[in-house]
Amino acid sequence: MFQSWYSGQKAQTLALLSDLHRHPETGFEERRTAGIVVAHLRRLGLEVAECIGGTGVVGRLVGQGQPNGTPRRIAIRAELDALPMQEASGLDYSSTIDGRFHGCGHDGHTVTALTAASYLAAHPDFAGEAIFIFQPAEELLRGARAMLADGLFDRFPCDEVYALHNLPGLQPGHVGVPDGAALASSDDLDVTISGAGTHGSAPHTGADTVLAAASFMTQLQQAATRVTDARAAAVISFGKITGGTARNILPGSVRLEGTMRCGDQVARARLGKLMQDAARAVELVHCVRVEMQITPVAPVAVNASLCRDAILASAMKLLGAEKVVPHAQHLMASEDFAEFQTRIPGGYFFVGQDGPYPHHPNYRFDPDIIPIGAEIFVDLVRTRTAHPHRFNNQKAQ
Repeated sequence: MFQSWYSGQKAQTLALLSDLHRHPETGFEERRTAGIVVAHLRRLGLEVAECIGGTGVVGRLVGQGQPNGTPRRIAIRAELDALPMQEASGLDYSSTIDGRFHGCGHDGHTVTALTAASYLAAHPDFAGEAIFIFQPAEELLRGARAMLADGLFDRFPCDEVYALHNLPGLQPGHVGVPDGAALASSDDLDVTISGAGTHGSAPHTGADTVLAAASFMTQLQQAATRVTDARAAAVISFGKITGGTARNILPGSVRLEGTMRCGDQVARARLGKLMQDAARAVELVHCVRVEMQITPVAPVAVNASLCRDAILASAMKLLGAEKVVPHAQHLMASEDFAEFQTRIPGGYFFVGQDGPYPHHPNYRFDPDIIPIGAEIFVDLVRTRTAHPHRFNNQKAQ
């Protein structure tokens, strides 16, 4: 039923995707995008709230079906923002804004959620409520927290929340559902190593902060594999090193900027302690001072078991078991959808496509993801509002 309905909506759906793609907006600047979402939801007859957490939008649709007990509220979340980078995809509907690009597919995710909302508004024979959350600033890993701070779940209480992401590398038309952790935590690392600068010909008269910085980074990489479980995913990377004014002067300070990503909270805690220990060791050996700040950005995105099972059941029913990966590998990327999952049970899944990975200038979102993701969202709303402890009469594997 959904697919036949979508065939009649496909042209206008792709036109909407093209429009959003041509006009990308970065985090907390998604005013045009949010306006389009608001207008679409209001045309469908949803209750709409604007400017939640800055530029976030929420739509509420009340089903007309008979609830089995207390009506339940199921949330679908999509991202609004684009990336501050130049597009080189060659699409005939490429970005019209220099240095702005929907290089992660959030335009497609937004259209997918709107498609699900459109179908449910036209077929409201479900129990409970469907809450559609359009979040700003996911790329900054700040939008979810901003919406929560603005009272998102106080104003729109939800029992469960679901989201998807496109995934090059997963076979097109297939759905992957990770067990437990779906995405890694993220912490920003800012380290300043300072000491008495001196001439390169006489390092013994001062402190070699460059060597100390190199030693600090090397110690972390060597020791990280020994303080975390070999089965746990964890990675520390420093992408920016700043220091020095001349080739023959050992600088008075070196600044390191990096990230730490972990697949579970145990590894996250252990690596945090390792960094503190490594800093003290470098101070003693190199006669420098190490100042370090670890800033939490996003927690681990953990799929609640009941939400994982619900996604699997819907995907298997709609696509067939042969197109569903029930124990999909989690990613070391981070997503602030995890902030929602710390408040209520949540489920995150991937839909496969070909082409370059997100954040590549040649990346292209596959529009064929839209009907796949939207139909799963629709089925989740229908089944999770009607039978919260039953999974479409099909056991998840």
